[in-house]
Amino acid sequence: MIDVLDPRHDPEPGYWTALRERAGLRADWSWEVLATQAWAARTPQPITVFRDGDRPCGVVSAAWVTARTRRYRFAGAGRGRVGGLDVRGPGASSQPGWWFDGDDADGGVRRLLETYVPAMRAELGPGFGGLLLRQVGAAGQDAVSGRFRLVRRTEDVAVLDVAEFGSRDDWMNSLARKRKQNLRKIFRTFDADPSVEVRFVPGKDADPVAVAEVLRVNERKHHDVPIVPLPHFTGYLTALLRQPDVGVIEYRDTRTGRLIALATLFDHPEQPIARHWGALRPEDGGRPNLYFHFYGEAVRWAVGCGRTSVVFGKKMAEMKASLGARLVPQYAAAIPAWC
Repeated sequence: MIDVLDPRHDPEPGYWTALRERAGLRADWSWEVLATQAWAARTPQPITVFRDGDRPCGVVSAAWVTARTRRYRFAGAGRGRVGGLDVRGPGASSQPGWWFDGDDADGGVRRLLETYVPAMRAELGPGFGGLLLRQVGAAGQDAVSGRFRLVRRTEDVAVLDVAEFGSRDDWMNSLARKRKQNLRKIFRTFDADPSVEVRFVPGKDADPVAVAEVLRVNERKHHDVPIVPLPHFTGYLTALLRQPDVGVIEYRDTRTGRLIALATLFDHPEQPIARHWGALRPEDGGRPNLYFHFYGEAVRWAVGCGRTSVVFGKKMAEMKASLGARLVPQYAAAIPAWC
């Protein structure tokens, strides 16, 4: 049995909480967050659930992209007859946009192609031209390869393993000498600066408006991709931040109380995700080296909570590798609907 749901109009399914718990889906998969994001998106955002009776056994998140899709245009009431599906995680681009029950050696890629594509052909009709499948791991590369399919390696995802460390210092001491010396200097500088307060707070205690202002500073830097993210809407952030598994590392100017930098963390029993990062430029009231300090704070938090690793996402891979992260290869595949 298959449910194709539109979070803008369909209520949260009764099985959704149990599905999220079984699949380990983080805060961005909360139905409240999905609905808020869908209303602020430039494309329809169908959520497809596979069920064995009342028991959910798979889920796929995607965006329906048509010729009417525009950078600064919200999704309309109509769906559009001709287009394709961009299969992606609803929030964190470092995670796949699908999950299937069971331990598939290919990360569930083959099951996605064998079940999801036929289901979407039936749902969308002859106008369904194909799909772009993102965040395919190396184990799933063979499953997406084939005639008339285009497979390309994309940006690696940085994952920092912290299980072996007992403290932030242990992590820092594992790094190359030059990097270690640089980090020690950065940490000492922040510790000696009374004008900056660093604290970890539950997301519900953060101010969504202040968070949006800082994140938009970072968003404006990234116009080097074909379709840049939409600005961070306060409505979406309000819904996201109040999820119980969201935490925020805040940097505030103690003289003004102004938020000058922040990071959000999506908690998980084993592998949390460092999701958002934003910081004011030093000339606008920020501080140098904020990102490096945040990295250390994330490590300290993860070690203190007994987590095994932290996902630090894409971009700046070389720098993250110098901070001890391993780079996990990722692939994207363009697959015709009839192939």
